[in-house]
Parts: sequence; structure tokens; C-alpha cells
Amino acid sequence: MTSNTGKTTPQSVAADKRTIVGILANSSQEAGLGTQTIDDKYLTAALQAVGAIPLIIPTLLKEAELAHVLSLVDGLILTGDASNIQPAYYNNDGTSESHGPFDDKRDTAAFALIRAAFEKDLPLLGICRGMQEMNVAFGGTIRNDLYANHEFSLHHPIDYKLPPIQRYGAAHQLILEENGLLTTILGEGVHQVNSLHEQAVERLGEGLVLDALSEDDVIEAFHHPDKAFFLGVQWHAEFEAVSNPVSTRIFAAFCAAMQSYENVKVSL
Repeated sequence: MTSNTGKTTPQSVAADKRTIVGILANSSQEAGLGTQTIDDKYLTAALQAVGAIPLIIPTLLKEAELAHVLSLVDGLILTGDASNIQPAYYNNDGTSESHGPFDDKRDTAAFALIRAAFEKDLPLLGICRGMQEMNVAFGGTIRNDLYANHEFSLHHPIDYKLPPIQRYGAAHQLILEENGLLTTILGEGVHQVNSLHEQAVERLGEGLVLDALSEDDVIEAFHHPDKAFFLGVQWHAEFEAVSNPVSTRIFAAFCAAMQSYENVKVSL
């Protein structure tokens, strides 16, 4: 890359060497028109905590187009959202009233991306809804009874009237699995995370390995042991990604996996 004068600048060289992370958008509507949306916090996490250039992936793309996008990136983030996965994908007959709202375009795009990323061994980080998509893609199920079931005493309805700093405050500790990927990433000690989800993983998908539970036994993280980095977390690690110690360590591990993937890609 060169400047307007035709000379290569240090800044342009540095930009050329940065990894690229694809981040899936969400489908929505505003004033009768379709929109693609994504919270800034995912983009700033990619920029600041990963040091990567974020590439927003619209849900409008077809499977072949999504596969082409993945050939351009070094990692993939599946974000959280207010929408939920269509229950039919995990053999549930829930309705929009009981399990919604839904985002059919997001479902289709996410499952295509997960399949392609898994095939390529592309580093993949799933957050909240993204984690649940990864689980369903491997035949797992989702539970919808967090707030109604008194066993899950640490999980409460989200109060959107609260400012973000309070909504995303620490809600519970992680109970880490011994020798799990997340234990390797976070190390020993007490690790607290936020909790802003009304659904959760119920049964793990085929091949996925448990990494962490909440103190009230909700599945909080898993990984696939056959892949370099295939991690799903239920909490919003992207919030305060450069200051929260749990988030910084997860994104540092994701960054390292992306750099390794980029190096292999360059050498081919």
C-alpha cells in the first residue's frame, strides 16, 4: 500500500499486516425497510482487543458468497443479539411468542458460516447467541426456562432501563472444567462474568466439550478439541474487552489463533 505521493508509509505497511476478522450482522427492520445491524462494542473489541480489522458480514449473502468471504478473513466472530434461533433447528415446536423474536436470515447465514469455518479450521469465537448457534449446528439443544426455573437463581430478566455499565456488570462466577481450553486461557482463580441471556445451551452438540458452568449449573462455555480455536461463551466478552481480565485473555487467545491461521495461509 502506498500514500498519495506513491511512497510506502509505515502506517500503511502496518495496516497491510493486520489480520481481518469477519463479524456476522443481524437482520432487522426500520420504518418498513430491511436493515443490517451490529453493536459497536463487537467492532471495537476486534479493533482494540484483537488488533484486527473488522469486516461486517451481512446476513443477505448466499452460502457460496459467505464461503468466499471466509477466504478473505483470518477469524470469525458470531455475536449476540436480542433474537433467538428458530426452535425447529433443534427439534422444538416453540412459537414466536414463546421462543422469539426470530431472525431467519441470521440463522441461515450463521449455520453456513459455522460449517465452512469448521471445515477450514478458521478460528471461531461465538458469543451469547453465537455460542448457541454453534451448539445447534452440531446437534445440540437450547433451553428456554432460565427465568421460570427456580434452579437458575443467578439468571434474571434483563433490565434495559439500567445503563450499560450496570447491565453488563458481573453476575456470577465461572466454574471451570479442569484441563479445559478456558482454564488454559484464563488460568486459576476467581473469574466473574456478566449474564444477559434468556436462553441457554441445554444439551451439548456432538464433539463439543464443556469448559465452564455458572454457579447454578448453566453451561457457560465449550470448545471443539479437534480445532485450533473453536470456542463458545455465553456471556458478553466483547463488553469492556480491553479492561476486563476475562475478556482480554479470551481475545488475546483468539488473536494468537488468528495470527497463526494467517501465517499458514500466507505460506500456502
